[in-house]
Amino acid sequence: MGVGTRLRRAKQWLLERYGTADLRTLGLFRIVFGTLLVAEGLRRWREADWAYSNEGVLSNHYQLFVNYRPSGSYSFSLFDAFSTLGEVHVAFALSVACFFCYAIGWKTRLFAILSFVIVTSLDSRLPLVENGGFVVVNLLAMWAMFLPTGARFSVDAWRRSSRERREAGAEALAAPPAPPAPARSAGAPATFVSWAMVFAVLNVAMIYYFNVVNKAGHIWREGDTVHYVLHLDRMVTGLAVPLREHLPFWAMKLMTWGVLVVEALLPPLILWPTARRVTRPLAMLLMFGLHTSFGVMMRLGPFSWFMIGWSFLLVTSVQWEGLERWYRARAMPRVVVVDGASPLAFALARVLARFDGLGLLRFEAQGAQSVPSVQGAQSAQSVPSVPSVPSVQPALLSARDPASGRVWVGGEALREIAQALPAGRMLWPVVNVVTVGAPRWGMALMERRREAVARFFGLTLPSRWVSMPLVGMSLAEASLTEPSLVEAPLVVTPLAAWMGRWRRRLREGVVLYVGLCAASQMINDNKSVSAVMKHDRFVPWFMRATMAYPRLYQSWGMFAANPITDDGVLAVDAITVDGRHVDPFTGTAPDLVLTDSRGEGLNQIRQDYFNRIRLDRNKVFRKPQGLQEYLLRYHERTGQADDEVVAFDVFWVRDQCPKPGERTAYANETVPILSYRRPNYRPRAGLPPLPKALKEESAGD
Repeated sequence: MGVGTRLRRAKQWLLERYGTADLRTLGLFRIVFGTLLVAEGLRRWREADWAYSNEGVLSNHYQLFVNYRPSGSYSFSLFDAFSTLGEVHVAFALSVACFFCYAIGWKTRLFAILSFVIVTSLDSRLPLVENGGFVVVNLLAMWAMFLPTGARFSVDAWRRSSRERREAGAEALAAPPAPPAPARSAGAPATFVSWAMVFAVLNVAMIYYFNVVNKAGHIWREGDTVHYVLHLDRMVTGLAVPLREHLPFWAMKLMTWGVLVVEALLPPLILWPTARRVTRPLAMLLMFGLHTSFGVMMRLGPFSWFMIGWSFLLVTSVQWEGLERWYRARAMPRVVVVDGASPLAFALARVLARFDGLGLLRFEAQGAQSVPSVQGAQSAQSVPSVPSVPSVQPALLSARDPASGRVWVGGEALREIAQALPAGRMLWPVVNVVTVGAPRWGMALMERRREAVARFFGLTLPSRWVSMPLVGMSLAEASLTEPSLVEAPLVVTPLAAWMGRWRRRLREGVVLYVGLCAASQMINDNKSVSAVMKHDRFVPWFMRATMAYPRLYQSWGMFAANPITDDGVLAVDAITVDGRHVDPFTGTAPDLVLTDSRGEGLNQIRQDYFNRIRLDRNKVFRKPQGLQEYLLRYHERTGQADDEVVAFDVFWVRDQCPKPGERTAYANETVPILSYRRPNYRPRAGLPPLPKALKEESAGD
């Protein structure tokens, strides 16, 4: 067997086991990932004033032109173009709108690319708050660009189906939809095969692998990590505080070792080449449990939730088939009866037909309908007679139980129709509550104003709208009477096929290049990799730029090799013009004691900024612009003249976490890292002079 044959077999083996994705999996992943992007965009939007605008701790011009070049010369951010708070609000509004469009699958490819540019731009705007979770978001957005995540469960799929399948009547609505685009030409199953899936699966497995092997410190081995982590007051949530106060120490040890066991199990479960119907769901279950516990106990930013989102790429066709069998056995088929004279009713029926993934809906028409035109030798006498229009206008949509014959109309009909749709039994109550009953009153409004609504949207009945005698026939039988029910097959021209092949080759070439860059980055970034394999000095500039511009780093090892055993927060003792002492970050009196804390309640962006600004290497962000400028504008933010700051001292307040088996922190310490006094300031009458400026000290490298 030649080398070429072996390579082809190896390629086929890899693509079959790791590079093949069910299009339904990609659609579900897009919904989850897009929803998480919307939530992440809103989370960062809340911090726009102090973190992303020129009114905050780092103006765009100071970052670009004064002292800072993020990641050397490899820096780009769309958000550097937005200066004022109003401009930044507009930028965030557009960003969240982009994420939403991606989540619903409208112009999916375009908004996947835009989402990638936006999330990486957000990171580059304020790198001080970046952590591993931000990198996970960037990596997911990058791999998603190469996947057809809009092929299923999307507006794009619905629009494609509407264009390619123009039903001529009620029976045609029940015909199976056209296969998704990636499978259409070859008639293959609805799957997608690409190296992008291989790298996405390998990447998530390697994240867990390096998270395990990098945790080689004695604290992990002794089982004390959970104890220390739960006592990091700047990071813990409100749920973690009572847990650390009541959880036995032996249970914390078991939890520590449990984390290591779970993280060690995940790489083989994700990558196991056989029995994936068992290993993949088990991996998803472990990922969900692990990261949910992280997410509810600690403020880690997007890391936990987006790792759960990543797990949805592991769903295989076997799981979809099992879910379909389970749901079909419990679903309730319904007959949808539409007003045959209403363009709005027909349009709604077309929408419902595209949601009917299990084929549990049947469609019938009632009321006045247009007569189909005569084709070929068909005589006018052969056209079936059209029933007269009933005196009472039929319901726009109604639902009927085919077993009992019971009929529902209006909002009740929508509820019953939802029972037959995939996941409709679970989603209908949620949608009804979230929208405050909008489907019900919306249906009632359309019932009353059906003609006006149809005119507003320009809806019309199809030119060959099936007459009443065709209702109840099978599609094959109806097509003998009305040939227009059968759609013409999609014709792929040789030119289109040739362009499609080269487009796929180009995509796969780019994916292989990015995958090579990611592998190189992973080897160089992780300390546990042998020095023999390190090759950072040989990496060409264009590969560095490929990873650095979008911040696609691959250093993994949360709380590795050991967790930190000391805690710390930033506290500001500012003196206002009327002599009060206030912390401009909180608006309250300065708190310079950390040992009595039961959680600081800081979000991830704020706590990471505090933790990074204390470091000596980030002094350039403190003064004259940056942090100092932000603190001196305190009165502008409050709108109170007496809040004008004339002096301040910024402290890194730190303590030691409780020793293993204990519950009380100790060794509180305040380290001044920035001190300011207004030059030539004279206090108001009756106020003491300003104290001398403190000597600034180091709070870390």
